[in-house]
Amino acid sequence: MSDRSRIPVLIMLLFVMIVQLLALAITPAISASDYRVFEDPTSSTNPVVYMLLILAFTALLLLAIKKKKGWVVSGFIQISIATSIYYLMVAFMPPQLALLPTAAVLLLLRYYPEWYVIDVFGIAVCAGISSLFGVSMTILPTLLLLIILAVYDAVSVYKTRHMVSLAEGVIKIKAPLLFVVPRSRGYSFRRDPAPVSTPEGSSQANGNQANPAGVKRGAFFLGLGDAIIPTILVISAYTSLPAGGIFGVNFPAIGAMLGTYLGFLALMTTSRDRPQAGLPFLNSGVIFGFLVGCAVAGITPF
Repeated sequence: MSDRSRIPVLIMLLFVMIVQLLALAITPAISASDYRVFEDPTSSTNPVVYMLLILAFTALLLLAIKKKKGWVVSGFIQISIATSIYYLMVAFMPPQLALLPTAAVLLLLRYYPEWYVIDVFGIAVCAGISSLFGVSMTILPTLLLLIILAVYDAVSVYKTRHMVSLAEGVIKIKAPLLFVVPRSRGYSFRRDPAPVSTPEGSSQANGNQANPAGVKRGAFFLGLGDAIIPTILVISAYTSLPAGGIFGVNFPAIGAMLGTYLGFLALMTTSRDRPQAGLPFLNSGVIFGFLVGCAVAGITPF
């Protein structure tokens, strides 16, 4: 990794760190609300339901992209964004009032999708979704979810490659589903005319989209899922296991955070000549860190 490419990688790592810290900060408010993704946080069927929803959502978006129905893709993404923002807002304000910031963010993303707007939005939404799912599942369902998603990510990037196609479609329509780190000071995501192919090791939609044929884009990309999925275990550990540790965060959650960062750095040292799946690295790291944290705290997680 060159010195020039190391800085964007560190910035993306910083984004993941901020997401996890913000998720921890808002979790008490999320926990105090009545909103949960699953009625039974202990059910082992929760990961299966989650996976089926992902498969259905992905299949629909890929079909729309194949049929060149960009408005369908944009519509589903806008609905998903609106839902995510709304459920985050209602943890802090009345439901009716939450509609105002939801509408404001949607308008901003629709008419001014600049990279810094997308990055701020990504941090807030990743933290909110991670916290919401983290409080909705206990440790065992969360671990099952991370393992399933890691396998799915590897298959979808290396075998079927449909996640690569989806990531390319997302970038082409400039959907706010990724973090954007410019390569140069004058870069504009709104006006970027470059082809869809992405640079050395940039991660999109839970996978690293390499730089085929030497095509250069003006920015590095990191899919929001790469920040959300590991953070779910951080929050689940924080809420499901005994308190303590440092600043009220228990050692399993701290270990999960540190493991995420190690997994991220391992991901960024992989080969840059083809797309790389992110979740096998990130989920392995967060699970390993979580187990080490449990050992340090003397906690049996199951």
